[in-house]
Amino acid sequence: MMAPLLEEEENYVRLALLLKGVAPRAVRSYFDREFPPTYLPSTLNTNYNTLDDLKLKRVLNQAQWNLLFPTNGVPDSITSDVTGELNSNIFDVIGVPDFITFDVIDVINYNSFDVIGVPVSTTFDVTLMICLIRNLTSVTQPINGFDSLPLPVETTPGPDLARIKWYRNILAHHDSNKMATGDFNTAWSNISDAVSRLGGQPMNQECQELKVKILDQSNQEIMLEIKQSQEKIKELGQTVDILGTKHSEVTENLRKLQVSHSTLQTEHTEVTELLKDPIPWNIRGQIKEELKTWTEDDKMFIETNGAKTCYKGHVKIVELLLKHEADCNIKWRGLTPLDIASRENHTNIVHLLQK
Repeated sequence: MMAPLLEEEENYVRLALLLKGVAPRAVRSYFDREFPPTYLPSTLNTNYNTLDDLKLKRVLNQAQWNLLFPTNGVPDSITSDVTGELNSNIFDVIGVPDFITFDVIDVINYNSFDVIGVPVSTTFDVTLMICLIRNLTSVTQPINGFDSLPLPVETTPGPDLARIKWYRNILAHHDSNKMATGDFNTAWSNISDAVSRLGGQPMNQECQELKVKILDQSNQEIMLEIKQSQEKIKELGQTVDILGTKHSEVTENLRKLQVSHSTLQTEHTEVTELLKDPIPWNIRGQIKEELKTWTEDDKMFIETNGAKTCYKGHVKIVELLLKHEADCNIKWRGLTPLDIASRENHTNIVHLLQK
């Protein structure tokens, strides 16, 4: 037999029962007034483009989409709904499991699928219903938006829906299975008032009875389930941390590989260029300059009588040209008269030109 719950543990369980057992029915009551069940399919079809845009923006997930537009036959979510909206509807906050036990009661109490393949609000969780009300009706938005706790003076349907949504998220994020009595009383007053305004007087009476009822063995078993869920959440968080670390390591290794690949590409390009031209760039530059000089000299050359004379070895003619101050530095095919005389072994002419 389980030990009796502490007061703060009872506070936590009662608030969970209120938010998961009673509040969803109050929201659904208002939802059905805004979207009469008879016209719900046609209303969703009329607003298909708006809903599709919400899906593209990931405001709606695939599981919720399947509830709005079920295919022929039993909607994909029926198996999860029978066990408490287990797969798609227990996540008010991404990554934080909701407390499924209370929604199980809520769903089983309804004949959810009177018409197979037709959307019905009894398959919608609080998150989906509030999303549709926000985006497809003219409900007044709270002063600080739907993601904050509305001011006490805001008591219209929009703020009441936001109030329930906010406390459900707070409960889902709560890091223990206890709640201080002061916090519990404040939350209970805010939530039960919102439930009463949305669902009517009968639900107000239900809230008051739930606050003081004796929690039996089944409620204590719920508490145990909550504790086990929290342990699983903790383990899941540790696993996520480990995966995050491994992901960082893989990302860093990938970055290093990309750098190495880039370096290899650069080196490959350089080697390819070298193979195209085996002559070192500095030597090639010198060769180009030399060729340029030779080309310019060749263009400037005029075959003179002096050059011919030095080539043929006529000493007397060379003396005559020197006497008349002929230019001995003019080149022919890159050679001066002295170079020609030396090459042809005309030593007498060489001596004349060297004087």
